[in-house]
Amino acid sequence: MKYSVCLIVLIALIPAQLLAQDRIVTVYTYERMPFFGQLNTDAEGFINQITRLVFENAKIPYVFEKVPVTRIFANLTQPGLSCIAGTFRNPEREQTYTFSSDFIYQDSPPRYLIRTTDQAHYAAIKDIKALLTSGKTLGVADKYSYGTWVDENILRYKPATAVVNIRDDQSAFMQMLVLKRFDYIFASGEEAAYNLRNNPDFRDTISVKTLADAPAGNIRWIMCNKDFPPDLLARLNKSIPEIKKTRAYRDITTRLPK
Repeated sequence: MKYSVCLIVLIALIPAQLLAQDRIVTVYTYERMPFFGQLNTDAEGFINQITRLVFENAKIPYVFEKVPVTRIFANLTQPGLSCIAGTFRNPEREQTYTFSSDFIYQDSPPRYLIRTTDQAHYAAIKDIKALLTSGKTLGVADKYSYGTWVDENILRYKPATAVVNIRDDQSAFMQMLVLKRFDYIFASGEEAAYNLRNNPDFRDTISVKTLADAPAGNIRWIMCNKDFPPDLLARLNKSIPEIKKTRAYRDITTRLPK
């Protein structure tokens, strides 16, 4: 009896982070620069960099696992310890997954990309309604969300679309635009600027356009499987606002092309 009491006392004195050492969280990621990819390099995706800061500050062991984006959401419906950082939040996903209470990053406002030779056709387009009712064909990546504002307007105005599977290669999507598979695509400012900077051929062939009614950019959260342990989620929720106040976070986010 005395031994049992001592054992219980000893367990109670063990720090929570030590008890969690065998609970390693799998953080799924994929290749979509500048947000995700190029793990463990100086050019690592900035959402991956922020994720490292959040998990390490929360003292939660983790490992990145790169998989095709189309598999991530199915994987997160399985039991276990798994998350994806930097995803969008919507009512459908809230029914299936667990989200952090704070976001980790907010994108710049959404843009759309066109062929530079088509500039004259878009000169009068100022808002998303005019764009989506222009008769032009929108390129859409299969199983990809562009955020609530864009997604809802696509459903509302039902533009002509060409749905393509780009896997994880955004530059291939832009090449399809140049080759006239469709007439325009949506992208965040960060993604557009990165791809134009890193693909010289696109600088003269693709133009980035803004919309007067575009809202503030998409908000990105940490999303985990539904049965993610509440104690680990609480530590993530505490860590996120702490990290967003740090110089390391500011250094990552202020050097982004937009």
